[in-house]
Amino acid sequence: MTQLILYIAAGVLLFGAAALLLWHPRAARGHIRAPAPAEFFPVHCRYFPQVRQTLSRDDAVYLASRASAAVYRRWRKGRRRAGRMYLAGLRQDFARLNGLARLVSVHSQKVKARQEGELLLLNLRFQILYGVVVFRILLGWPAAEDMGRMAAIIGGLGSRLEQASLALDFPAGAITP
Repeated sequence: MTQLILYIAAGVLLFGAAALLLWHPRAARGHIRAPAPAEFFPVHCRYFPQVRQTLSRDDAVYLASRASAAVYRRWRKGRRRAGRMYLAGLRQDFARLNGLARLVSVHSQKVKARQEGELLLLNLRFQILYGVVVFRILLGWPAAEDMGRMAAIIGGLGSRLEQASLALDFPAGAITP
């Protein structure tokens, strides 16, 4: 009987949320702003060499032998925090490029289903790698190599998008306002 009540309550809540979203669509709430071109390009992945140096094992070995236990713990905590922040930046970079890829595919007649599938697989690969890196950082394991793979995915996608966008003839104002 309790399960039935829970299912009914969940159904009513989902129906209410759907009705609320349909009642006040996002376009009616305010002006929809066209994204600026700079919002599509990666920002964080270019700093990977500095982050790789920060996450290197050599620093950990050196500091473990020279610093007190409290200082070492604080340093490790700060290093994990920096890794998580950089990881969030990489995710943001990938999301930006993914948005640009979708914009290019909307304005292109040459984009095929195979290329859309490749983008989907690349997105899945990035998300899985993201989960692995989060797990490694939380456990305190080295994650610089996997972060390098993520930065390489972002760089490769950016390069492919640049080549694809150069081959297209966009209508006036399609990307830039």
